[in-house]
Amino acid sequence: MRKLLAPIALGSYLTVLVAASLWPKPIDGQGLLAAITYQVLVFTRTVSWLSWLQYDQLEQLANVLLYVPLGIFLVILWPKAKLWLICLIPLAVSGLAEISQRLFLPDRYATLNDVFFNTLGGVLGVFIAVSIRQLMRNSKTEH
Repeated sequence: MRKLLAPIALGSYLTVLVAASLWPKPIDGQGLLAAITYQVLVFTRTVSWLSWLQYDQLEQLANVLLYVPLGIFLVILWPKAKLWLICLIPLAVSGLAEISQRLFLPDRYATLNDVFFNTLGGVLGVFIAVSIRQLMRNSKTEH
């Protein structure tokens, strides 16, 4: 059951990731996400230590967080793979998404910044998963 759950979860996550990446219009420019984005930015203006957070920083943070699960899933599904190779996958996925936006979605804004922050999120996910795996191994050897 466990071995089946990870691929199903990855498939669900990738469905959301592809939909967010290839939606014809910017997903934070309309509807619920636009309202949430607006409310988050209003909130950050009321908290002194968050006042630096503007739209661009919020988008970058969202790009990082969106790709963290990809890195985690990759480590779970390919535990023996080379980490440097796993870290290239978020770069490739993000690069492909941004190229697709540039070529096929005129209302979207493809940027190298997005590729950088998406990749950063994927790599962060890899290191989170590897760290948790190592902590679990260490706790098993201590007992």
